[in-house]
Amino acid sequence: MIKVLFVGGNKRSIPQLSGADIHVDYVQNGMIALSAAQTQEFDTIIIEDQLPLMTPTRLIKELISIDSTKPVIGLIRSEESSMNLLNNFGVGLFGCIHPENCSSEDVLILLKSAKRFHNFLKDVPKISRRHFSSIGFKNIVGVSKPMLDLYHLLNQIKSKNVTTVLYGESGTGKNLIAKTLHQISLRRDRPNISVNCPAIPSDLLESELFGHEKGAFTGAVERTDGKFLIANSGTIFLDEIGDMSPSLQAKILRVLESGEIERVGGAETIKIDVRIISATNQDLEQRIKDGKFRQDLFHRINVFPMTIAPLRDRKEDIPATAMTVLKSLKKKHNIVTGCISHDGMQALQSYDWPGNVRELENTLERIVLINDTPIITKEEIMPILDESSHSNDKHTSPTISTPSVSSAPAEASASSSEDQRSAEEQIHSINTSAIKTLKELEYEVIQAGLSRTNWNMTLTAQQLGISRMTLYRKLDQHGLRKKD
Repeated sequence: MIKVLFVGGNKRSIPQLSGADIHVDYVQNGMIALSAAQTQEFDTIIIEDQLPLMTPTRLIKELISIDSTKPVIGLIRSEESSMNLLNNFGVGLFGCIHPENCSSEDVLILLKSAKRFHNFLKDVPKISRRHFSSIGFKNIVGVSKPMLDLYHLLNQIKSKNVTTVLYGESGTGKNLIAKTLHQISLRRDRPNISVNCPAIPSDLLESELFGHEKGAFTGAVERTDGKFLIANSGTIFLDEIGDMSPSLQAKILRVLESGEIERVGGAETIKIDVRIISATNQDLEQRIKDGKFRQDLFHRINVFPMTIAPLRDRKEDIPATAMTVLKSLKKKHNIVTGCISHDGMQALQSYDWPGNVRELENTLERIVLINDTPIITKEEIMPILDESSHSNDKHTSPTISTPSVSSAPAEASASSSEDQRSAEEQIHSINTSAIKTLKELEYEVIQAGLSRTNWNMTLTAQQLGISRMTLYRKLDQHGLRKKD
């Protein structure tokens, strides 16, 4: 049974609340609601976008101050009158109901999600609840089951000095999770250093991590401390550790085993105390089988693994995530856009987001810069999503390889045309072109790979079977770098 407190409405306000698993108590204004919230137990509270005696915005804040475990849901009668209400995403609003457009199933899903979050927060010790908002954990937005499972793990290790590896696709927010792990740890007042391993050439990464002595190599004009020494007593985050060279993997293993480092070109052994958090979008166990990752290092970093679910597997988190992103964009660009319409939000939830939260952020930023309107509708969203979807659909093969004849479809659609050839056909035509040089072929294959992944460097490098740094070098050679 889901227990609901409905502020400002009656039984006819939301016919979708008449389900057998839902019990609703109705009150007419915010003052009575505050009293009821203090004396009775509810799983969630629904408020109208217009109330007597007290504004919805004030009521949300008051309700959260009384009991932050009770999610608050807004009832949207009109897009225009709900601007202030929708702006409270990230402050206290859990979700929204549009009675004219929502089915009974939509309402039930939202209420079940609210109850799940309510039950989760009740089990969290009061001292730890300060880490939570109404829509997530710290700056991490999401209340789906995968996210609640993640929050549970974060709570488990917040005071423990445990080595952690974060698994997840590109754009899922591994860097944000790593920052949160540091912020809630006992090392929160100590340095927190982040290193993007593939972004640094492999021959420079060792010096970047461990420092170097004066004269250790050409250009080493003075002794320099590396990231590990700078992070001493704090946390170091090694992003995309799966791309690290075997020789560096051995040195990271030594740090984990002995807590010691040596500067490049130095003989002095330096004792350090650093918590290592790493992340990867690769299957490290497969990398081990391929001989590209050390098994002993894997067991050292994989003490407490956590997986961040892709956005397509937690679409119920999209509304809160989108509204939180929109609030930050309003500040960043000083724009008038305040909310997303119901049909616009449905459009966002219908898309699979292969680039995850990062793609959602970039998409919304593009939309608000193109359309300076108070409300983002489906009409503004769909052209951008259609463009992204077309780009993703055009290149769906997980690896770049020359296909066999048998891999082609048995039947072709009558509507297929020469300008809509598959990526496999395009690559085949490249490989069989006798008049092209190897450099030209390389250029075209890299171009095809970039188009296939929508310029996702990590994924492109994986598909081409090269390191990300090699890919960057090739881009410079061929003049393919994106211009700022």
